Amino acid sequence: MELAAEPSVRYMLGMSSLRTWAFGFALTGVLASAMTFTSRAQAQNADPEEFLRERHQTVERILSRPARTEADRARRQGELNTQLTHLLDYDSVAATALVDHWNGLSAAQRTEFVSLLRQLVERSYSRNLESTHNYVVRYAGVQAQNGASIVRTYARSRSNGRAPEVSIDYTLRQTDGVWKVTDVTTDGVSLVRNYRSQFHRIVQRDGWDALMRRMRERLAAAGDEI
Repeated sequence: MELAAEPSVRYMLGMSSLRTWAFGFALTGVLASAMTFTSRAQAQNADPEEFLRERHQTVERILSRPARTEADRARRQGELNTQLTHLLDYDSVAATALVDHWNGLSAAQRTEFVSLLRQLVERSYSRNLESTHNYVVRYAGVQAQNGASIVRTYARSRSNGRAPEVSIDYTLRQTDGVWKVTDVTTDGVSLVRNYRSQFHRIVQRDGWDALMRRMRERLAAAGDEI
């Protein structure tokens, strides 16, 4: 069975349109933080909420920049992907999502999995960043939890006042003095916990090679979902 044909996998790697947008909105704030923090000392001294709040508009400026040609769009997307790679802790996301299997994987298997996950996340969520201009974010404080900082935010549509707020909680940890996002929870649904459940189900039922094959096939296929 192909990756795209299985509903659980589509949810695992694509989520609903609301959650896909919300994660893209979350990552916009995350991406923005990388644009201005150029030194380790600055990142180390930053409050995590301010780290996200004060940098959001930087990425909005990148997204607002005219991209009339395919080359312009490719350059802009390259900038965003580079920042996403620096800010989202793919190694942590991968290890946590595969916690039931990680210790049994070879170094080569781990490297391939992280690479595929990174490419799939970049492709899916970069396509949803444009829609963030239609939303306003409200910050609701920081909570310490298990050595991490949880930045709580809410996003509301500018154009649809009746639409409920979407809660987006960022889990951030400092790696070598630099903030890294290790999870994003949208309306109570953790990205990493969802990945863990679905990855484990596939590996248990069909084996590791089947998971890798489906991820490769999904990456090769055209479409908005990963």
